[in-house]
Order: sequence, then structure tokens, then C-alpha cells
Amino acid sequence: MAAKHRAMPLSKLARAGVAGRLAVSSALRKLDPRKRTEEEVWKARGEDFFAACARLKGLPLKLAQMLSQEEELLPEEFRQELSKSCYQSPPMNRALVRRVIEANLGAGPEDLFREFTEIPFAAASVGQVHRATAKDGRKMALKLQYPGIARTVRNDLAMVAGFASALPWLKEVESAWSEVAARMVEELSYLEEARWTAWFRERMDIPGVVVPRVLPEFGSDTVLATEFMEGEHLAEWLAHNPSQADRDALAAALWKVFLHSVYEIGALNADPNPGNFLIRPRPDGPGPELVLLDFGCVKIIPAGFTEKLRGMFARIAKGDPGPDHSLVEEYSRLGTLRIKDPRQDFTDLEVRLRSMGEWVMRPYLGDSGKGGPFDFGAAGDYFRACRTEAWELFRSVKGVEFAPDFVFLDRARYGLYRIFQRLGARLDMANPQEGIP
Repeated sequence: MAAKHRAMPLSKLARAGVAGRLAVSSALRKLDPRKRTEEEVWKARGEDFFAACARLKGLPLKLAQMLSQEEELLPEEFRQELSKSCYQSPPMNRALVRRVIEANLGAGPEDLFREFTEIPFAAASVGQVHRATAKDGRKMALKLQYPGIARTVRNDLAMVAGFASALPWLKEVESAWSEVAARMVEELSYLEEARWTAWFRERMDIPGVVVPRVLPEFGSDTVLATEFMEGEHLAEWLAHNPSQADRDALAAALWKVFLHSVYEIGALNADPNPGNFLIRPRPDGPGPELVLLDFGCVKIIPAGFTEKLRGMFARIAKGDPGPDHSLVEEYSRLGTLRIKDPRQDFTDLEVRLRSMGEWVMRPYLGDSGKGGPFDFGAAGDYFRACRTEAWELFRSVKGVEFAPDFVFLDRARYGLYRIFQRLGARLDMANPQEGIP
């Protein structure tokens, strides 16, 4: 966070120049005359990539956050550098911070607050967060949007393609990336984020899960104030080596939030990276409490789509229907895919759908194969199989089109499973929402 301030480039030309220099530096890393190990080269390339994304902020930084979770897709040294994007970004200088507050709230921080910390304690893709204390003693997190970021987000959708030469795996996350990019345009309105934060706070009635209160009198379209929430990010919490029971409890809470969001309230945080929640001790008993943050990027689940999902899970839970049964036609009837060209040979797709069904059901069957807890910490082969099956399924099939909502939720589920793996959690996945007892 103490990185030296460099002004965020705003023009298309200046931002494209940053992307172009990244591509050149990435290529030169391969030609480095110094004798370096492959791991050192990938670390250096990761440093370059993160530095470029952090300077550009906006969509490029969001891309780095997404890619930081791709353990099978990226070399570990590269991915570790990108993981900084979930928590770190060079901040605005102090003079600019003051101008943003004055322009939006009508006065300087010394007139508005009893205390204001000029150095932000967190930074993200479109804004940075400061500690502040109101005159009446209320402690808050004050999020300030980077000036000019709205223009860059709308322009960057085309520019991000320039990163592909530095990172050829970009095409692997294209389906999820387009969805997140679309949601990110909505994320630019902090008034909308305030509305969603209050909406989730009212509806997230899960024991051990909390959402901060919005303080609307300190808000605008580019400033958001919420009550300050103590807690640690996932990496900090794991550094204390929490008990297996606490790891399992945190995974169970995250799983309940996902199911409740999708099947009961019909809206889901569309950016489920580890920087968007905190962990702290529960005040009412043993175990961790989950603090949910950042509701600027919300995916609304269309009416009726959850019934399609339940139908799909009911089909998968029945097992392989046999070679004479067409899963392509059944999933088409359920609405999870659309047949664009019925003349295509779907033999390979039928095989992949059966294999994918086995992958989806494996955690629900538990380690025993008959139900009960599944050990995500010991499931490295499961995730390797997932990477192979999922991307081959979405990338190579012809003649059909998967419903965008299905692709997005599959991606969100995969990201959640990755957090379970990082926790080393043992979790019983059975739940009434999906009709899996």
C-alpha cells in the first residue's frame, strides 16, 4: 500500500501504451541474458503484469484479481504476484483525496470528521478506502472512487485485448470475464452500491454472517460510507493456523451465503474474490464470523432460472441415464443450453456432459461416495479434472450455446470451491435448495 504514487493514465492512448509496454517487457523476460530459473522469470513477469494492472486500475486490475485464482491455469510464481490485486493498489495522492472529498461532500475532511486517515487501508479496482470517525463518534470506512475511472472502464473493454499477448490464457476466462466487465460498469455508481449493501444487509439473515450498515449522509455517486468492520482477510486469518473446526465453519458459512443468494433472494455478489470478505471471532459463541463487503458488482438471478438449476441437479443426481438418452436434448428442455444447429454431431458433447455431471456430484457424495463431508484440502486431482472438463466443455463444443447465467454461476461456484480448497475445509454439501438431501 505504500507504493509510490503515479498518476493513473486516463486517455486511450496512454492506457494502451501501458498495455503495450507490458507486452514488450513480457517478451523481453524470455530473452533475459542473465541465467534465471523458470520460476524467477515467471515471478518477474507477474511483477510486471501486476504493476501495469495496478497503475491502470479498473478493468485490468479486476482481470488480475480473477486470474489470481487460477491455480491450474497459471504458474504459481506468476499467480502469487497477481494475488496482490485483491488487497493492494497504489493510492491517490493526498491532495487528490482532499479534492474528491470536497467535491462530493462539500467540505474538507477536517470539517466533516473527528478523525480521518489520509493513507487508505484498502484499495480496489475503482476506488480506495479510508478510516474515518464522524463527529458523533461513529467509525466508518469511506470509499473514494478514483477520478476519471468511469471513462477508463468504458474505454478499456477493447484495450484489455492488448494484454493477451502478455498472457495467452486470457481466452480461458473469456466467458466469466465478459460478465464481470458488464457488471463493472454498474459498479461505478456508489449510490447503487449503497442500495445493494442495504438490500443484502436486510436479507442476509444467516447466523454468523454480517453486512455493514450504510451511512448515507456521507455518500454520493462516487463516495460510499459504511460502518467500519473489524476483521482479517483470508490470508491473514489463515496465517494464525485456525483449527479445522473453524475452517469448516467458515466454508459452511460461505456455502450458505452462496445458496441463500442464488436460490432464496435472487442476487449474488458477482465478484467473489477473497478481498471481499473479512473474518473475525463470533461475538455470540465459538467459531468465526463472516463479514461480507463490496456489493458494487451484483448479479441478479433471473426469475425462473433457479428452477432450471434445480432441474439440472435433479438430472445429474440420477446418474448416467445410459447411452441412448440425450443429455443435450434434456438440458435444452431445461433451458441450461440452447441448440443452435441441430445438424451438428453431439457425440463428443454427450460424453463431456456425462463427465461434467460426475465432476459436479463428487463433492456432494463426500469422501465416502455415499454422502457426508468432502475434504477440499485433499482434492487436488478433483480441481485438475475440473479445469480439463470445464474449459474443454465451454470452449470446444459446437452447435449449442450455454445459457450465460449458467456459465456465470458455474464460474462463481468454482471460485468458491477454490476458497474451500485454500481453507482445507471438510464440508457436507447436501442442501435443500438444490434438492440434494
